[in-house]
Amino acid sequence: LESVALNTYRCKQRQNRMILLLVLLLAALLGFTAHSAGICAVKAVSEIVTTRRTHMLASFGKTALWILTAMMVVMWLAPNREMSMLLAPSLASIAGAFLFGIGAALNGGCAISTVTRLGNGEIRMLLTITGVALAIAVIDGELLTFPALSKSQTVRPFVIGGWALRLAVAALLSWAVWETIGLWRKRDPTCGLLEGVLHRRWRLSVAAAVIGLANAAIALAAGHWAYTGTLRDFVGSRIAGRMTPSVLHLGLFAALMAGVIASALLRRSYALRCRPKREWLRNLVGGVLMGVGIVTVPGGNDGLLLDAIPSLSPHAIPAFAGLLVGIATVLLMLPRISDVRGIECGGDICRDIPGSGVAQSTIFRNTC
Repeated sequence: LESVALNTYRCKQRQNRMILLLVLLLAALLGFTAHSAGICAVKAVSEIVTTRRTHMLASFGKTALWILTAMMVVMWLAPNREMSMLLAPSLASIAGAFLFGIGAALNGGCAISTVTRLGNGEIRMLLTITGVALAIAVIDGELLTFPALSKSQTVRPFVIGGWALRLAVAALLSWAVWETIGLWRKRDPTCGLLEGVLHRRWRLSVAAAVIGLANAAIALAAGHWAYTGTLRDFVGSRIAGRMTPSVLHLGLFAALMAGVIASALLRRSYALRCRPKREWLRNLVGGVLMGVGIVTVPGGNDGLLLDAIPSLSPHAIPAFAGLLVGIATVLLMLPRISDVRGIECGGDICRDIPGSGVAQSTIFRNTC
């Protein structure tokens, strides 16, 4: 009996190590993909403002649909599995998302883009993360109070079953098959697989599928995760007695950064930029506003896009809309205080325009 128990224990340990390795690789893939496709909510709004097009914003919708498809399939196959909790909408969450959007525009990038730009060697993004941490410390330390905050914390479990679940699974799987066929048909046969994956800008639809499915797999194996949530828990655990983030969550963030850096090196976009400038203060201020949003929404745009929206949480869409409006407010009314580059999308690919402002643009086609 002791031998059987020992063998069972060793088998579980090996299984846990394999799951851990898989989850870390998936987190690295998330970072690699986000950098390779240039994903950013600020760029999505910049595209709308300058070209009246919504290619990148539409890719966010596809990402949420891929995650929702995976979630519904899991609920269908394992109906007793615990899923996400839903938050009630509130003025606090919308206002917090609006402030997050203003901060992201001042910073020149959202929560996801902050990590990818840091991976490119932009040391100024450390000031953004510092600002986020300061805001979290102040709010979680109860030095600042938000009376309406408690109204956004009403939660209930995500529940769907019966014919509604079956119809949802059928519809979402049909869309997933149709989207997969489209991705295959629109591939560029003249470009090698490794060349396209490792050295070229990724198509938005491909990035949406990879990010969505990788995030769903991480949630299935290790629970829902966003790096902004890990940052909040890490700071809050030292200020307000929050539960310290697990080693796994810290490892996921490290793996995410590793994926970003790997993509930057392979695409030769890495260039260390560490000489301080006065403009860097915008990153600190932007980070503070983003931190306020992370606490009050709760979560940044990564938490909304990769968790709350696919979970159909009632607070998610109003909050994400408030975030986009906050970004647009800065780009339209105060364009000179944001260093957002012009962006143009075509052929399911988006690229920055070097040296351009928000009002300038040029067409870039997918070359691979």
